[in-house]
Amino acid sequence: MINMIIRQAVYSDLEQIINLSTQLLELHSQIDPEYYQYTEDYTVKIRSWAERHLTSPSQFILVAEEEQLNDKKIIGFISGYIKFLFPWYKINSVGHISFLVIDTKFQKKGVGRQLEEAAKRWFRTRNLKYIEVYTSEKNSAGLSAWKAYSYQPFNKFLRKKISS
Repeated sequence: MINMIIRQAVYSDLEQIINLSTQLLELHSQIDPEYYQYTEDYTVKIRSWAERHLTSPSQFILVAEEEQLNDKKIIGFISGYIKFLFPWYKINSVGHISFLVIDTKFQKKGVGRQLEEAAKRWFRTRNLKYIEVYTSEKNSAGLSAWKAYSYQPFNKFLRKKISS
């Protein structure tokens, strides 16, 4: 069993969050190399993104922190925000999970489920009734995980390449 806590991310977590997000980018770059790329300024961009999530009341990053003796290591994180919908929808806003990243050494050990539960509590305290998440159809591990967390297909997003 992993000895860990789930907590709100803080600025001192940013380097570990950036490192974990790089693992996710590497995975997606293999799944869909035409769509995802690692650029030299990636760490600057992800840091800016994370800082916005740390300071906005409508966004969050929660981390799973493993505790071993006197050492603490972030082994995963989940991020999300309140997504405001078009005014003609019956539901005004929903929770949206933007990232769920688990260190490869800790995958399939319940870390993702605990992070998803913590995100669900965050959304619930803001009176949201639904959570949405986007995942690539090419990411079979991600699709399996979200289905295991009881997420159901809702909308289908389509993409078309514009030829030159």
